Amino acid sequence: MSNNRMELFGFSRGFNLIELLMALALTTIVFMASVQMFVKQSEVMAQQNDLIDMNREARFALEHLRQDLTSLASNATPNSDIDPLVCPKPPVDLRALALSLDDSYAMDTTLDPFVQPVSIKLFGSMDVKTRYHTTGISGSTVLLLDDGTLPSTQPTWDVIFSADRYLRLGGADGTMMYFAITSSNFGAKSVNVAGPIPRQGEGQVCGYLGLGANYAVDVQNFVRYRIVQDNRPGAPRRADNQPENTLLVRERLGLNGVTIVAQTILAENAVDMGVYDMLLDVDPTPQTLKIKYMPTALDVVQSGGLGMLGYQSAATPEALRSMTVKVTLRSTWPDKNLVHRPRAQLFAPLETWKVADDQRGIYPTITLAGRIAMPTMMSRNL
Repeated sequence: MSNNRMELFGFSRGFNLIELLMALALTTIVFMASVQMFVKQSEVMAQQNDLIDMNREARFALEHLRQDLTSLASNATPNSDIDPLVCPKPPVDLRALALSLDDSYAMDTTLDPFVQPVSIKLFGSMDVKTRYHTTGISGSTVLLLDDGTLPSTQPTWDVIFSADRYLRLGGADGTMMYFAITSSNFGAKSVNVAGPIPRQGEGQVCGYLGLGANYAVDVQNFVRYRIVQDNRPGAPRRADNQPENTLLVRERLGLNGVTIVAQTILAENAVDMGVYDMLLDVDPTPQTLKIKYMPTALDVVQSGGLGMLGYQSAATPEALRSMTVKVTLRSTWPDKNLVHRPRAQLFAPLETWKVADDQRGIYPTITLAGRIAMPTMMSRNL
């Protein structure tokens, strides 16, 4: 049958092998281009979502710091060592703020040099803001007034009056006594402390008067902000078995200001936390204001806890009036087209981050900072 007859009866010639192969090749090219476009678009979306997450976590961490820093010394002493209103002196120096260069983790500094994050330790009414009152004091037991401010359930009571906190007893004359909580009794509405609590009289200057009624009671504790390794189960590790990620945490510390009682994760992949642009009133007299400007952390703290805002005995945190806190996070999504620009010197901008396995690319970073004033420190200018 001729081709004309085939077309007449509805038949047509099919594709030959070459045409079929050409069509298949074109289809493959279009498909691969679509896949590459989809993968690229997915990477861009993942990077954008990662940037949003980094912003949210950095703001979350800074807000926690801001809330804690702005309430310093509101119900507590800025520095129990020199505060004349603290009597008797507690066995542990209680300071509103102490910086350290020794206990905040820095990743491999050969890949990312000049990174030296600080840790920030605070003391005061960090977790419990409520003020209570006493009905009496006996030996090492403080009886609390059940006026509706006390915790209404046993679990809440146990959390507030836990043995890792201090009980502050404040008199009408402004004097303060600090004692470590040892135990408490929800039913009796009483708190036992590491006493006995002294009573004034017969040459005893420090202590409470009368039966110890109508004293203000606050619960105080230490907290610390720092960067630590991510040792959670399942967290990624490098070829040398070291954790690949880091965490910015807020830790509740024990009575000694060192032992970790509880830890809250504020941000993942934190690589730097610093303070700068500090203003300190170095004249302790309330009539005179003498502001000293400190541009970097190294101006107020050195290794070993030395410096005006260190943790050694010569520290003067009571002089601090304001400072800027910054937090730097790295992305979880590496960019193979990004060129690593290591930090050239301390306190310079930190723009990129590099891990040991750089085949995946370079990690972009984001830095957020906030200026934090401490008005309550001014009211206790020692």
